[in-house]
Amino acid sequence: MHTALLSSNPSTLYRLGVWYGVYRLIISFSLIIIFFLTFQQFKSDYQHLGVYLFTLLAYSFLGTLQLLALKLFPIALPRQLLLISLIDVGCFSSLTFAMGGPTLHIGLLFVITIFVTNLLLSRSQAFSITLLSVIAVLYLQLFGSWFMTSDLSKIGNSTLLAFLFFVVYLTGQFAVQRFRLLENISISQSLELLQLQNINRYILEQIDMGYLAIDEKMQVVLSNPAAYTLLGIPALMVFRSAPLQEIQPDLYQYLQLNSAKQGERFIFETMQSRYSSIHIRVQKLELPQQTLTLFVMQDAQKINQQVQQLKLAALGQLSASIAHEIRNPLASIVQANNLLIDADSEQHSMLINMIQKQAQRIDHIIQSTLNMAHNQATLPIDIQLKQFLPQLVLEDLYEVHHKIMIEVRDAVLISFDEAQLRQVLINLIRNALRHTAPEKPQIYVYAYQQDGYAFIDVVDFGEGITADKVHNLFHPFFTTQIDGTGLGLYLSRSFCEANQAKLSYVKLQDGTCFRIECPAIQIQ
Repeated sequence: MHTALLSSNPSTLYRLGVWYGVYRLIISFSLIIIFFLTFQQFKSDYQHLGVYLFTLLAYSFLGTLQLLALKLFPIALPRQLLLISLIDVGCFSSLTFAMGGPTLHIGLLFVITIFVTNLLLSRSQAFSITLLSVIAVLYLQLFGSWFMTSDLSKIGNSTLLAFLFFVVYLTGQFAVQRFRLLENISISQSLELLQLQNINRYILEQIDMGYLAIDEKMQVVLSNPAAYTLLGIPALMVFRSAPLQEIQPDLYQYLQLNSAKQGERFIFETMQSRYSSIHIRVQKLELPQQTLTLFVMQDAQKINQQVQQLKLAALGQLSASIAHEIRNPLASIVQANNLLIDADSEQHSMLINMIQKQAQRIDHIIQSTLNMAHNQATLPIDIQLKQFLPQLVLEDLYEVHHKIMIEVRDAVLISFDEAQLRQVLINLIRNALRHTAPEKPQIYVYAYQQDGYAFIDVVDFGEGITADKVHNLFHPFFTTQIDGTGLGLYLSRSFCEANQAKLSYVKLQDGTCFRIECPAIQIQ
């Protein structure tokens, strides 16, 4: 059984019922006044004058009693509302009979009653009221015609009005369904909002950072337990809304002397707290009705400890990265030095030149790494890969150049810091040579251009990288080699990002590919 639209909210149903009772009183007294003012002029329009006047008086009396009953005895509310609707239909039916047929103003009263019953009563009760109204305007008209007190020509108007009653009923039911849907949506959104508020409150209670928001009158409107602890506010003084002057007078005094600006950071000290110093960041919150000032607080000593730990970690990482990057050119120097023993004069000169270049490269690596640590900008230049890649292999990877196959499909021109690109490619190529399968010792370096981007693929034919290790590939100190430092790929990606490029791992069916992707320069 479908209930009334507002039955789930008795207070709303009661208020609407009272307003409808007031409306009925106004209508009844208005009809009485109109009757006495127009009685002489329209006396001939009344078929049953006494019935009409008696019905108006009874309707006014019953309307007054029912309104008082609603106000004084708001019990069995649905039954009272059903009784009100039945009395309305009965009185309007009596007025219709007294007038000899339906009139415009009585028909309007019927229509309003039918629509209101859709809001106040269940669907079956509203349908019953509609049927009673139809009977009133049709069968009473026929009943009146039997006694020659009604004009059969008015039956057509009665039929049209009865049809209108059904239209109003259906319209009212449609409106009720729409209202009910909107009510359910509103309730659902309210529940979601309440759940979100509870989640936010729980998060604020669990985090270590303190949050304290005050309004323009220095009233605390939002805070969390971490803020109470940092500011030394006793639990007994914690209120949802309290003057800042009462719960933390030192902070109040500080804000009186210093204006809190957006984004400002300062160190706050108070004897009220057991923390020696508190780091506070100011955030202005612009709300529709007001402007709040949010203080984000942390223990300054804890922040200093974290900074020192980060410095030590960065120092260790920098030292390890320098050692890792020096290892590549140092290996070339050792190899060249070993070859010097049996070299002829021409090879001797070439090997000496190689040792000098690798020594210069070691110095440059150290300087570049220090520059990166100091956030110094890269120095990109235009690099033609068709010439650069073969030159890189001969100068920096001569001892393994026969194992490196280079294929440059297009005249690819990129903008990159040359020294950093060398380090990236040497890392990737040496990794590929180390991991390729023994039966396929050669690796491939492909360079090509596609959709405005340049790609450099370093491909080997090893077993590849297991799925559980892929997400850690570019993390610092992650390595699959016992003697590795785990910084090669990390530094390579860092160098690529510094040059607006991207280094990624591509899983192949028969091998592994590390791909450098960066914007290509259009060759004029």
